[in-house]
Amino acid sequence: MAIERKAEAPRTPIAVLTPDEEVTLRRVAFGQSTVRAMRAEDLARLRKLRLIQDDKDGPCLTVSGRQHFDELPKAMLMDRGSKDLMSAMSKLFKTS
Repeated sequence: MAIERKAEAPRTPIAVLTPDEEVTLRRVAFGQSTVRAMRAEDLARLRKLRLIQDDKDGPCLTVSGRQHFDELPKAMLMDRGSKDLMSAMSKLFKTS
């Protein structure tokens, strides 16, 4: 008896963003910056790429924007506590 495998849907290539556009996408994702504090050029390009859309409370991520945000590199030790941070720092200084 043969097992049928469903082909995975091809992933849409993610747009290449500049470092400034990545920062703006993160700011939109976290919702902690006012529109005035974000670069207008970045917001315009992110809208054009359909990574963000305007909402009553300001820009927000689209589904594609959320996927792109999830693909961005995360800050080192972002999800770990201070104990892990201190451990990582002490290892760093021991190797120097």
